[in-house]
Amino acid sequence: MLNITNAEMEIMRVIWDSMSKVTTKDIMGKLPDKKTTTILTLTSRLIDKGVLQSIKLGRSHAHEYWATVSEEEYQNIQTQNFIRSIHKGSAKSLISTLFRDETLTKNDIEELKEFIKKQASDND
Repeated sequence: MLNITNAEMEIMRVIWDSMSKVTTKDIMGKLPDKKTTTILTLTSRLIDKGVLQSIKLGRSHAHEYWATVSEEEYQNIQTQNFIRSIHKGSAKSLISTLFRDETLTKNDIEELKEFIKKQASDND
């Protein structure tokens, strides 16, 4: 199961938001509270997990990074894992839980209904 920690997710968000390759310096600029060694450790873990690739730039600690998994792909993986583990594989169970949740407005529910109708017609 692919799992990205909160600290690793900060790195991935920088890379996903850039929509291109980023350098160690780019990441440090977006995450000034992180030390270079921390960034290198986190990116190394992400490479080991297969969601990131890199090339070394010169002799320093500088690297260029790019995502091998898009944010949407990661969301899909995590959503499917969540549905399997919490809702016994039932998307219907997840949706019914959302509908029972009082944070959904009537407008949210209408938008979901329209989305479901569109998905159903596209699958016919």
